[in-house]
Amino acid sequence: MFVDKLTSPERMLNLALRKGIDRVPVLPNATGYTGVLAGMSMKEFYLEPQNMLKAQLWAAEMHQYDTIPGFDIPSFAGWDFGGEMQFPPRGKIQFPVLTRHAVEQPSDVDKLELPDLDTAPAASRYLKFARLTHEAGFPVGIHLQAPLSNAVCVASTEKVLRWCYKEPELVHRILRITTDYTLALADRLIDEFGAENCCAFEPAAVESNAVIPPKLFEKFALPYIIEIHDKLIAKGVLPWLIHLCGDHTQNLRFWKEQVQVLPRTIFNLGSKVDLAYAAEVLGEDYIIGGNVPTTLLQNGGV
Repeated sequence: MFVDKLTSPERMLNLALRKGIDRVPVLPNATGYTGVLAGMSMKEFYLEPQNMLKAQLWAAEMHQYDTIPGFDIPSFAGWDFGGEMQFPPRGKIQFPVLTRHAVEQPSDVDKLELPDLDTAPAASRYLKFARLTHEAGFPVGIHLQAPLSNAVCVASTEKVLRWCYKEPELVHRILRITTDYTLALADRLIDEFGAENCCAFEPAAVESNAVIPPKLFEKFALPYIIEIHDKLIAKGVLPWLIHLCGDHTQNLRFWKEQVQVLPRTIFNLGSKVDLAYAAEVLGEDYIIGGNVPTTLLQNGGV
């Protein structure tokens, strides 16, 4: 039987420092799954920060993977801006979903206001989860949902993509306030826990080339990604994990050439991205992983 020689923190530190590791680190970003494993309903898992942390720690110990605990209610920015969130009933294994978006028509954009982080339904739970995570001795994860992926939480994906062509200024107004929300939440975590105790997790799904072409990524997503990186790196946030969900092959050059990305940042790539090509484009400064099809994880065997 194989026995790990390093703890997860030691393994990840050695990887960052280009030192020897005992095995390939495994970072599954498992959230809702851990609640199911712990026998919780999705509502019990997502609405109670202590349950979310407990389930993730239990699953990590059981499976011996290397991910630190993370807060992740799907589409939580849309909930904080006034959308309605529905949680599946007990026994149902699925994500919570937004049943109504804050922006249903163009005039609703004028009504958008930054949520109060202490009372907003998701942000208030996020802050509680961060305190529990810190008390347990883990780094506090700053969830930096990519700009367009956040925008479609406030309005629907269909509306945002249509407005990219027909009402581009409307999209930029949504992107501006959702980026301000992301930065406000990041600042709150940095102020409370210190940048040295934080790490950044940046998922990007709608930015995938399966959803938008590179020219829309460059016009609508890239400026805000650059802003977020510049501001958080200036504040001293060092460990970063960038999760490019789906096919981002044609976007990689933007990350390499225009975004400030710290050395030894982890790029976690979708199965549609060739790892050898990604390594060629991004260069040797970064840690590249992923590329395992989710269908293989769900249905594959050994």
